[in-house]
Amino acid sequence: MRGLLFGLLLLSSSASFAQLREGFDPDEVKDLISMCNSYTFQDLYGSDAAIVPKNYKKVFTSPVIGMDNMFQVYTKDKLGVINFRGSTDQITSWVENMYSAMIPAKGVILLDQKEHPYCFAKDTSAAVHAGYALAAVLLSPTILNQIKQLNQQGIYNILITGHSQGGALANITRAYLENLPEGTLSSKNVYKTYAFANPMCGNKSFADEYHVRYCENNMSYSIINPADVVPSMPTHYQATGKILSVDRLKSWVFGKESLDIRKVGAEIVLRTFEKSLKSYVNSSNRLIEKMISISYGSVDMPDYIRDINYFQVGNIRFLEQFAYPQIQLDPATLTEKQLSKLKPAGDGNYYKKEPGFYQHKPYNYYVAILKMYFSRDYKNLTVKCLPENL
Repeated sequence: MRGLLFGLLLLSSSASFAQLREGFDPDEVKDLISMCNSYTFQDLYGSDAAIVPKNYKKVFTSPVIGMDNMFQVYTKDKLGVINFRGSTDQITSWVENMYSAMIPAKGVILLDQKEHPYCFAKDTSAAVHAGYALAAVLLSPTILNQIKQLNQQGIYNILITGHSQGGALANITRAYLENLPEGTLSSKNVYKTYAFANPMCGNKSFADEYHVRYCENNMSYSIINPADVVPSMPTHYQATGKILSVDRLKSWVFGKESLDIRKVGAEIVLRTFEKSLKSYVNSSNRLIEKMISISYGSVDMPDYIRDINYFQVGNIRFLEQFAYPQIQLDPATLTEKQLSKLKPAGDGNYYKKEPGFYQHKPYNYYVAILKMYFSRDYKNLTVKCLPENL
């Protein structure tokens, strides 16, 4: 009997510190995209009770920090979740996105003359998005405090997530946490990242190291709708070799890569004006840095890297393009200007055009994930499009 009790205690103890499972888990994805919609539901309806999973408890919501950033903390048994808010309609939030000059992945940011060392990668050639790096540094004291509080509850398994800008912050914060000086946080902490619709946050060297350290062990994922333009931002292009190479032509012919004329055209333009664009981005971002300093006190960033070619991180999982419902319009209610922008369909009727960024909306990501992985839940879902997104 004593041996049985000891065995049960041992199992209980090991379960308390069991690590997150490697690999893509649709249940985790469903829960996390639900949490990402918390911010949308609170803004639209004043409550997120209808979307947040019932088996999770929201234990913390940060104040607005830095460039209109926020994050939430959830717990479920011995699992913690950090959920970053995406872009808002505040100009400071978009300044963060536009602050796309790259800085070294390791260095020091001066805030009001106080040094804030940071490290997002070990590779000395790695570089990261200045806006997202600055946001991660500004958020870091509050995040570290929340992780320590989770650890005090015996929680060391932590999922990190976010949609859009929040997804970029999830990825770059993951890199920040993994590169903290030894002893800053418990070595028992295990992180797993799911980013949704996330823009890119670093150059090829950063992406390569990120892949080796967090993707090869299947502990980081990016979930992307291929019709969503945001994950292709800020800029990405084929830096070397022929744009119209024989291998690339073969990949188009045999369906290994989709032929996107606009993408190829953009690559040609970027390759042609690469030097000028690098100079423009860096000079314009110095002005952004001055704007940030005016709003938040003195900010002195490291020297910018002459690189504007970003690469996506995370094991990428693609969703289907989001279907836009047919919404018939009454021509009698439209002005001549509105009619001039529309073409009648084959049946002679006028239908509403899909609004911009419809393919980026977090609720549409939620619905697409249900459709792909949870067919019964999708079938039973009564609201497949938020009216505000139409």
